[in-house]
Amino acid sequence: MHIPDSVLSPSTSIAAGAAMLPVWAMAGRRVRRDLGTRQMPLLALGAAFCFTVMLFNIPALGGTTAHPIAGTLLAVLLGPWAAVLGLSVTLAIQALFFGDGGLLTYGANCFTMAFVLPFVGYSVYALLARRLSAGAPARAVCAAIGAYIGINAAAAVVAVLLGIQPALFHEPDGRALYFPFGLKVTLPAMLGAHLLIAGPAEAVVTAVAVRYMQAAGIMLYGTAAPPGTAARRQEMLWAGLLALCALSPLGLLARGEAWGEWDTQGLAAKIRTVEGHTYVPKGAARAEAHAYKGIRGLRDYASERGASGYLGAAVLGIGTIVGLLLIGVRVLRPHPSAAASIPSPSQEEGEKTSPPRGCAYPLSFVRRGGDFNSNLPSPVMEGRGSRDGGDGARGPSLRFLERSLEEFASAGAAALAGETWARSSGLLQRLDPRAKIVSFLGLIAVVAYVSRPLTLLALTALTLVLALSSRLSPGRMARRVWLPVLFFIGSLALPSALSWVTPGRPLLILSRQPYLAITAPGLEAATVLMLRVGVAVSFAALLTMTTGWSDLLSALRVLPLPRLFLHVLAMTYRYLVVLLQAAAEMFVARRSRAVGRATRAQGREFLGVSIGALFGKTLALSEEVHAAMLSRGFHGQIGTLTERRWRRADSVWLLTALLVALAAWRWR
Repeated sequence: MHIPDSVLSPSTSIAAGAAMLPVWAMAGRRVRRDLGTRQMPLLALGAAFCFTVMLFNIPALGGTTAHPIAGTLLAVLLGPWAAVLGLSVTLAIQALFFGDGGLLTYGANCFTMAFVLPFVGYSVYALLARRLSAGAPARAVCAAIGAYIGINAAAAVVAVLLGIQPALFHEPDGRALYFPFGLKVTLPAMLGAHLLIAGPAEAVVTAVAVRYMQAAGIMLYGTAAPPGTAARRQEMLWAGLLALCALSPLGLLARGEAWGEWDTQGLAAKIRTVEGHTYVPKGAARAEAHAYKGIRGLRDYASERGASGYLGAAVLGIGTIVGLLLIGVRVLRPHPSAAASIPSPSQEEGEKTSPPRGCAYPLSFVRRGGDFNSNLPSPVMEGRGSRDGGDGARGPSLRFLERSLEEFASAGAAALAGETWARSSGLLQRLDPRAKIVSFLGLIAVVAYVSRPLTLLALTALTLVLALSSRLSPGRMARRVWLPVLFFIGSLALPSALSWVTPGRPLLILSRQPYLAITAPGLEAATVLMLRVGVAVSFAALLTMTTGWSDLLSALRVLPLPRLFLHVLAMTYRYLVVLLQAAAEMFVARRSRAVGRATRAQGREFLGVSIGALFGKTLALSEEVHAAMLSRGFHGQIGTLTERRWRRADSVWLLTALLVALAAWRWR
């Protein structure tokens, strides 16, 4: 959707830029007036998220690619006017550094992606979610629908801007000066790619991110935070952004350019395909000869340098966008004399100055080991029915609690089963954890470069042999590894097997009008992706299932990991089970002391109160654990009761793993 300089006439670019001038002015005033101090860093994070999401290319129709934009998501988080500024900065960084979109067409790109997309998407979202509460899960669905409609509205505007070029700007013989195809071509091509590929991707990204923000207690634009909501957890947004940045090289898997983002050679090739003869539009050739193409070495996000270059471009783009926006919001921030008119953080988030009844527990009470349920609100403990059709003691809210506790119990059982497998006398269990960590990480790294199905099938057979020799159940391995891979990765990879995405020799014709078939190259690519992910996950599962948790953490010191990271992992694993048991005991105590029938509201109130009490228990437990560690001589090193000695079998295993890795690399 990024329009290059060569396909739009200068007059069209100037008109689009002029249309954006009042939009930018209004956005600056509205952001200065409405954006609170605590939301300003969120604008920088949101814009950086949009930049990172655009790096994930998805195969589209005719060998082209498409990508989500997340413009509606930014509007849902901070409002459409803030989204205008955030996306405008993102598009400027893309054009200046990476040559993605032209400088002359910067106004046109901002009009479509920074104005039309967030305003249309947010308007649909606001219309659908106007009667929903701030934490309602349905808000994520409304945001997904708005995102889908918003990105397709922007694609339609781009199609119109491109499609009017041959009618307005052409030579006397009818040859186009700039973009050569009319509306009959641009509208189906742009809307086809975005209705089928980019639109669903935009909707999924927006829905997942909105639910993530709701779970993190981040207030959405135009909603009041529920009482007791904690301060925004920007560290969670940073973690999500950095994880997305680390995964950005996955965008290199999709080959080809987005439809309409061609240089003059690409235009000539498309003209030959569509019209049967070849020519280069003169205006496009002039524009490309004098156009700015981004910083040398960073064009196309340094994709020619492979995954490292792409990842470096992501880090550079994120850092630049965050830095510029943080500087910009300081300029837009109201003068201190006007600070009195800005709501306080508690007023801004709708928090109460005093905690609601039953939601605050003194830490001293938790330290004394008092009963959690003795301080529960009287309506919850009395459990009296109400005239509004209250649910029974096993109503929907309590069934939800029971299902949650069942999931907790299954998670704890899985953890205990993992420790049981690690104590059995199998092949991998007898090896030194350090040897297993180095070997399996090396094998996973090699698998990422293997593209031959036969090699991947051989590695799959190797994982099965290792599982059997380690006395692991193949059925459990299949349920734990291959079923999720087939479900999640298969749902993403199988569309690439269709002829619309990957042309080639048909294996199975699904429809003749319109033509749709499963092609041999597409099916091979989807199979390779599923096998690659499945083998990598199998190696990781073998490592964790055959190594005790404490031994694994202790052996991780062979890697350059921060010591604090290992300590947090160790205590999280240990005390997660303790807290799950405490939650289960709280539920049992509530069930045993409740009399009569409880309403849905009472069940939700009990759930909120229990979460607060459990949090207080967690704080007290953390201090007690720290004191116990110090009293027992903790000196910063993770110790285990298992004596680790490097044996000949460990060296043989490392050598075998090295040979397997070399063979896989040779026949990759």
